[in-house]
Amino acid sequence: MPESPIIRIDGVTKQFNPGTDRSVTALADIDLTIAEGEFVSLLGPSGCGKSTLLRIMADLTPPTAGSVSLNGKSPATARRDRDYGMVFQQAGLFEWRSVQRNVELPLQVAGVAKQERRAKTAAMLDLVRLPEFARHFPWQLSGGMQQRVAIARALSADPKILFMDEPLGALDEMNREHLQGELLRIWSDTRTTVVFVTHSITEAVFLSSRIVVMSPRPGRIAASIDVDLPYPRTAETRTLPAFFDKITEVREALHGMTVAEDAA
Repeated sequence: MPESPIIRIDGVTKQFNPGTDRSVTALADIDLTIAEGEFVSLLGPSGCGKSTLLRIMADLTPPTAGSVSLNGKSPATARRDRDYGMVFQQAGLFEWRSVQRNVELPLQVAGVAKQERRAKTAAMLDLVRLPEFARHFPWQLSGGMQQRVAIARALSADPKILFMDEPLGALDEMNREHLQGELLRIWSDTRTTVVFVTHSITEAVFLSSRIVVMSPRPGRIAASIDVDLPYPRTAETRTLPAFFDKITEVREALHGMTVAEDAA
């Protein structure tokens, strides 16, 4: 791990409704560093705080304690400097705007000149392999295509970091596997650092260079597992003994964590 990781999380704790009888500790004492260019998946049981941790990184909710640094900056400064993009489970496209105008929206808000943002949007649609759909509207696209548009929009400002909160969770299995491959291709082309939230062990193993396993609430880092399967990963990767071995390793980390929690 380099001395100056692109993401550094030190002692982050998150409580909701502190000081009341409805107080819930979602995260406790999270320490995590992520190197530039990594593809890191946050994996754990429902309610373990994966999405909360992502939202803290993305300046969508503040930590109760601890600190976060993105590209050497506070999350608020990194957000203003457009150092990161974010993709949610739902594409969140504006139905009344064409695909082209959805992708160029962040650039428009940032005051980028029309000609420059049109050129950038065209490049992003080429990246996600949807150039012929520039004039279509979101409702004319499949769910997988809408997510590719959302990824193009998130990458339009050339962010160093891409946060993804279960972006493939609403897709059927066939489209999900296809988009996993597309996501890896885009990551390979851009070398953007990706932090990816998922409930799926197989998805995390297929995509990630490293998997961070989180414990049940309050969420803690239970394990950090390197995924040393070679890239590029293809349908053949899913048939390799090493792929199933890594799935077993991650599953055992989750199972051991659960057993420990039950015994406590």
